[in-house]
Amino acid sequence: MAKYVFTTLGLMLAIIMLNAAPLCADTKVFEHQVDQPFSGNQSPQDAYIAAVTRAKSEVLDMAGTYIESLSVVENYILTSDEAIALAAGILKTEIISRENYATPKTFGLILQTKIEVDSGVLDQRVEKLLNDRSLLRKYNEMQQREQELLARIHQLEQQNQQHSEVDGMQEHISTKFAQLSAALSAAQWQDKAIKLWSNGHYTDAQLAIEFLNHALALDPDNQHLYNSRAVAHLSLHQHTAAAADLNKALSLRPDYADAHNNLASLYFQQQQYHQAITEYSRAIELNPNFAEAIMNRGMAERKLLHYENAFDDFRRAAAIPPQTNNPEQDGAWLRLDDVDQLCTKAHTACDMGMCSALNFLTQRGVCQPQD
Repeated sequence: MAKYVFTTLGLMLAIIMLNAAPLCADTKVFEHQVDQPFSGNQSPQDAYIAAVTRAKSEVLDMAGTYIESLSVVENYILTSDEAIALAAGILKTEIISRENYATPKTFGLILQTKIEVDSGVLDQRVEKLLNDRSLLRKYNEMQQREQELLARIHQLEQQNQQHSEVDGMQEHISTKFAQLSAALSAAQWQDKAIKLWSNGHYTDAQLAIEFLNHALALDPDNQHLYNSRAVAHLSLHQHTAAAADLNKALSLRPDYADAHNNLASLYFQQQQYHQAITEYSRAIELNPNFAEAIMNRGMAERKLLHYENAFDDFRRAAAIPPQTNNPEQDGAWLRLDDVDQLCTKAHTACDMGMCSALNFLTQRGVCQPQD
């Protein structure tokens, strides 16, 4: 009987605690309304896709500003774009209402969006994403692409108003609206691939490739998608496919530092270290603080026994200020086993009569002098 009473009391306490939990959580709600007019050359579905993307982007901007104010973020260096990308990575935007309207001059739709933020789990999610800057970069790239497409849609809307009665232009404009709307839809597949990204790699590279295939079918001019698919191919050692994707990404954007870095990593996997160094150097020229590329170039230099150059790169990467208060997560820091390997190889080279590397490292206090 006592056991029964204890169980009942325990159940009652659990119910009380469950009912009380929501009172302790702080819920923040962001709502935003978008008015999206459209003309006869833009289909209702194309207008809806543009309106949804615009509405989500604008409400995420509001949420991003809020997230920047959180204490968990205060020790991190974030741009406004990164704050919005952070919001996109951890928050879910809902379309809560849609209303069509018509006037004598135009017709369109009004969308109401909402983001509900539960502060009880927000800090943990924010910190997890901030500690994986490569993941944050992927969300940032997706947001930038959406902004680019929305800007092109806006330009097309203006062009449509100016040339609506020009022969042959209506069909051209209608086709362009459809292409841009399809490209916006690609973000749904891109987001599925991003959700497979964890700690610098895809947890299921083959599935990521499938998602990115769908995205590229809708948005074939997106260099970020080719670069991401190349990374998935690289993890599966599918070198030919990775090279094709990286070359396509660079043909679309020659100054794409991340694609140069990944192309260099492809050469590194193929033990073509001179070519790898060339591509890493291009990435660094485009982004002088690209710590990952600098570290990678140092590893390639080490493979060629260029210890002075390798150490210079390791030291340069280590000197780059971390973007977060968790430097070990940035991948820009020389590990102790790297130092040991450098010194071992330098001693071996000196035993063979080539002591310049060991002298260089010894003078800087990195290695012990030769016995």
